[in-house]
Amino acid sequence: MEEEAVKKLKILELFREGLSYREIAERCGTTKDYVKKVVYEWRKRGKPELGIEVADVLEIPEPLYENERKPYILKGYRRIGIINDVHFPYHDKVAVRTALKALLRYEIDTLILNGDIVDFYSVSFWERRPDRRNLQVERDIVLKAFDVIRKVFPDAKIIYKEGNHEERLERFLMRKAPELWDVEELKTENFLRLSDFGIEYVKDKRRIQAGELDIIHGHEYRSYASVNIAVSYLRKAFRNVLLGHFHRKQEETKKDIRDELSGAWIVGCLCDLKPDYAPHNEWVHGFAFVELYENGHFSVKNHTIQGEEVF
Repeated sequence: MEEEAVKKLKILELFREGLSYREIAERCGTTKDYVKKVVYEWRKRGKPELGIEVADVLEIPEPLYENERKPYILKGYRRIGIINDVHFPYHDKVAVRTALKALLRYEIDTLILNGDIVDFYSVSFWERRPDRRNLQVERDIVLKAFDVIRKVFPDAKIIYKEGNHEERLERFLMRKAPELWDVEELKTENFLRLSDFGIEYVKDKRRIQAGELDIIHGHEYRSYASVNIAVSYLRKAFRNVLLGHFHRKQEETKKDIRDELSGAWIVGCLCDLKPDYAPHNEWVHGFAFVELYENGHFSVKNHTIQGEEVF
C-alpha cells in the first residue's frame, strides 16, 4: 500500500511538470494506461493526494523491538489443575502434598504452575537475611520439587506461567550483572532446567487462554484493589479471568444486560502463611481445578486447604 501511494504521488508530480503519459510511465516503471488512470482519478475527485494521507507516504521508523505477547492457547477438552504462589523453598509441605493428591484424584491431563512457584529470595531487591541468601540451595530444592511433580503427573502437560518472583532473576542480572544478561544458561527457564522435566515456560506476562477463561498470574495489571480483588479484576479484564498472586481465595460473578455471565476467581497459595515480612495476613492455602469443554465453556472449582482437608 505504501509503495503504491508513493508511485501515485510521483506520477502526479511529473504530470504537473508537464511530462507526457509515456515519459511518466517510463520514469515510474509502469504502463501509460496506469498513468492515465491515476491522472483521471485526480481530476475527477479534485484532490491531488487521491485520498492518500501524508502518513501513508512517509517512512515511519521501525520500533526498537516488537512483542505482541500473544496468548498461550489451550483448546479442546481439558482437565486442568492450577497451583500458584508456592514460593519454593518457603513452601508449606502439607499444603503442597494435599493439593497434589487432590489434583491426582481429579485425573488432570494439564497442570498449570501459575507463577511464583519459585521465590528467588537470594536475588530479591528487598532486604534479605544473610543466612538465607543461597541461590544454589534454593535451586536444588526447586529441582527436587519439579522431579516430584513430574513423577506424580508423568503424562500431564505441564505449563509454567511466569510470575513476578520468577522475574527476579532477570531483573537481578539487569541491575547487578548486565554483562551476563545474554548467557543462555542464566535465562530463568534454563536456570530451572524446565526442559529436563518437560515443562513449557510462558513468560513476558502472556496470558493463558483456556476457551472462554483467561489465566494470568495477577501481576500483569499494575494496580489492584486490596479488599475485593475479584471484583477489581473482573472490571479490569471485562471477561472471565483466573489468577493467583494475592494468596487469598475470592470469587465474583456478574450478569450483564444480555444475561451473560462472567467471573473472576482468585486462587489461594501453597506457601508458608506466616513469613517474616508479613506474619499477620489474610492468606489461605488453595488450588483450582478447571474443566475445559470442546466448545470453550468451562467450570471452575476453587478449593481451600485447611490442614490436610480440601474444601
